[in-house]
Parts: sequence; structure tokens; C-alpha cells
Amino acid sequence: MALTTRQLSRRAVLAGACAMTAACAVRPSLSGAAANAEADALYDSHLHFFSNDIARYPIDPRNAREPEDIFRARIMTDPGTPEKIFALWQASGISAGTGVQYSGAYKTDNSYVLDMADRFPGKIRPEIIISARDPEAVSHLRGFAGSRRVAAVRLTGFVDATEDISWLNSPAALDIWGAANALGLPVAITFLPPKGASQSLSAIKTLADRFPDCTIILEHFGRLVDSDLAPVHVALAPYRKIHFKLTTNVIDELKESGRSTADFTRRAVNIYGPDRIMWGSDFGNTLRPYADMVADARAACAQLTETERRRLLHDNGNAMFKA
Repeated sequence: MALTTRQLSRRAVLAGACAMTAACAVRPSLSGAAANAEADALYDSHLHFFSNDIARYPIDPRNAREPEDIFRARIMTDPGTPEKIFALWQASGISAGTGVQYSGAYKTDNSYVLDMADRFPGKIRPEIIISARDPEAVSHLRGFAGSRRVAAVRLTGFVDATEDISWLNSPAALDIWGAANALGLPVAITFLPPKGASQSLSAIKTLADRFPDCTIILEHFGRLVDSDLAPVHVALAPYRKIHFKLTTNVIDELKESGRSTADFTRRAVNIYGPDRIMWGSDFGNTLRPYADMVADARAACAQLTETERRRLLHDNGNAMFKA
């Protein structure tokens, strides 16, 4: 049977992994501080790469979270390139991360994150945006999945107080869901601020029923309701294929409302279990020092066991995003 390009690329990755395993078998084992550092590594499941090479990678700043002139100036003077981010990762003990397509800068043009993932296959695992407004959306998704390194599909947009959301569950969006499901790709959902009402999370339950084999990831915990988990959040607990990103956005909102991030994380793990929550920084879009984001993530896990903490900070994201 002939193999597709995607199957061949995945076989090559597996072969490379086997070779690395063999090589590691003859390496001396780590000890002392080096072993502890490796055991305490983090995986950043949500950050944004972007370039000031706007001739090659044009930006579209409409609906960015900053005024256009400020946004453009930030991109030109402080781009989120792999070289910059890898240095931050090394300083903070990050093993790798998910490059989430930066809608604020590039909308649905995934060129930069895919090119960087090709350049750094061991470090960047891309989560691309596919839009239901694109009449060739399914074709584009299949093409990317067959020829590029894609770890997840991102659907994102604004919501109103309704369960009918065109970018999420219109007939065109459902075609994207079906294609992602057939390709074995997780579907990540970002509800853009201002937040939608609880109805938007009810729509996720309906989608989980329609695509029971599809892995769903709610970015930023699907957005909190009054700075907390709402009953509609808790109603998603039985859906084992629904996962959550505990991002800096969530941590900041909890802190600003005077809530304990450690209490929140303990409760969330009690509700969903230790395998369905992963940390992400939102670096590149949330403008805080990276080391502070990492420190806040660790503090949010203060009430977890060592195993739970490692799963949330590293293992769950590392296992989820494969490309």
C-alpha cells in the first residue's frame, strides 16, 4: 500500500526517535543537579512566534489587542523569533513548546509558524489556524497535514450570547472538524475577548458529542466566568477528550480578582483529573517577563503532588502536541 507524505514523514520521525533512543542508551546517566533540572523541565503549550521580516511575512494587525501603531512598533523592535524565545526557554528550563499561530499578527496566514517548525523540528510544534470563512479550508488543512509539520488545528473568533458560532460550528466549520478528526489532529478553541457567555461553552459539549473521537483543547480554560469555573465548565468533566490550557491569561485574571491560583489549580485537577490540563505562557501576546510567567505557573501548582505538577507543567502538553 502506498504511503502518504504525512505517513512517510511520521515514519521518519519515529525512525529518528529510535535512533535517539539508541544513542541515549550509551550516554552516561545524569546525576545531581543535572538530573533534577531535566526532571523539572517544563513544556510551554501556548506561545506566539512572530518576525519583524514583514516583507517576507506580512502582518495584518486588525483586531490585535494593542493599538495598531504600538503593535507594529513592538513587532519591529522586539520580534518573537525562535532565537529570542529559545534563550528564554533555556533560562527557565523549558524543553520545547507549541507555536500557536499568532492571529493578532498573521490572522490565518500560517507561513511563519510552519517555517519555524520546519527549521526547529525538535523545539516548535505548530498549532495552525484554519478559518471556516475560507472556501478551501478543508483542502488547505489536508495539504498542510500532508506536507508540513502540524500538531493541532486552531479555531478562533469572537462570540455572542448564543451557541450558534459561525467560525466554530457552522456547516463550513463542521467540515473542518470532520477533516481534523479524520487526520487525527486535536482541535484547539480560542474564544477571543471580550468573553462570550456560558452558551459558547455549551457549544463545545455539543461538538464533543458529535465528534466523540476528536481531541478538543480549550485555550485559556475556555475563558473563566466571573473569574472562576462555572457550572458549564464542570459539565465538561465527563468528556475525557476535552483538555484545558492553564495559561498566564487565566492566572492573571485569578490574581487580579484576588483568588488563589493554587486553590484554582487544585480544584481543576480534582474535577478533570491530572492528565487533561497543560500550562502555556501566551508569551508574545501577553506582555510580561517570561521568567515571571514561569514562576506564576509553578506557584499555581503548589498544592499538587509531584506527579500531578509534572504532568501539568510538562508531560500533558509534550504528549498532546506531536508533529
